[in-house]
Amino acid sequence: MKPTLQEIARQCGVSVATVSRALAGSPRISADTRRRILMCARRTGYRSDACRTVALIVPHFSFGGYFGGLLERLYRELAPSGFMPVVISAEHLEVLEQQEFCGAISLMAQSGLEAYWGRRHAMPLVCINTSPRHLDGIYTVGSNDEQGMRLALDHLLKLGHRRIGRLGGINSFGDPNNWNSYARDRTFRAVMAQHGLPEELYAAPGDDDFADAVKSLLDRGITALIILNEGMELVTLHTLRLLGKRVPEDISVIAWSQPGVAGHLVPPPASLEQDFGALVRHSCELFRKLLAGEPVSDDVLIDYRFRPRSGTAPANGRPVKNDR
Repeated sequence: MKPTLQEIARQCGVSVATVSRALAGSPRISADTRRRILMCARRTGYRSDACRTVALIVPHFSFGGYFGGLLERLYRELAPSGFMPVVISAEHLEVLEQQEFCGAISLMAQSGLEAYWGRRHAMPLVCINTSPRHLDGIYTVGSNDEQGMRLALDHLLKLGHRRIGRLGGINSFGDPNNWNSYARDRTFRAVMAQHGLPEELYAAPGDDDFADAVKSLLDRGITALIILNEGMELVTLHTLRLLGKRVPEDISVIAWSQPGVAGHLVPPPASLEQDFGALVRHSCELFRKLLAGEPVSDDVLIDYRFRPRSGTAPANGRPVKNDR
């Protein structure tokens, strides 16, 4: 049952008129009183029918690549329906306590916001590519990273590759708080173990040792490389060229890539692309259902698009030893 203004007024020890003015943003209400009323409203799940402000929560104010692509699509999806999207950095979540929001969509790369949200808010929250932890009113729409990794490995294994390396950021290998990367890592290890192949051929380069990291994998005899992070394709191809390696003649490359990026690189690597359009459509649909109090059955997984292109070839043109 939806809480009333009278209940919030009683809990906060103020009049109904004060609650109404605070929720409307009246300058006649002190900042402390307004904050107290807003916090009470969030804890009880109250929201004004007139409120159309949606918080889009990002880890930091960096709007290029992955985050920029999703934010632009979210705005185009929400604005025509009368919603007002407001971008909030995770570094400034206190803004949520100072304004009225009808709910939020999270673009956090790391899990953790859900637990905070469950303790402090009863508003709907949809998480894009982070764990929902299945708290009330919190659901995930995410890319199906198990399906994506299996597509990549199936392609490379059919080409005879047995020493497959991985290149990614520090959170790409077994970090349970990174929902996407954890699924990619877990699936890679499971498939390689199933075939009796090495699981530990990976490197996590920093800004200053990128070439050294790539060279360390080449020195360990990899014949194929999976780039685990969107945005790392260009520097990896450049580094391979500097190291005298041709793609795909010397090494096959599959990259997690932004839609419309990998196909313009030379040579174009095979790529796994998240379906940003489907992620946003399903997230907004789920958000609208939660806002309207309609039943939501489960989280949503969106399959990857795999584009083989010309970045892969048979492993040295001959069978490769199945060794660890």
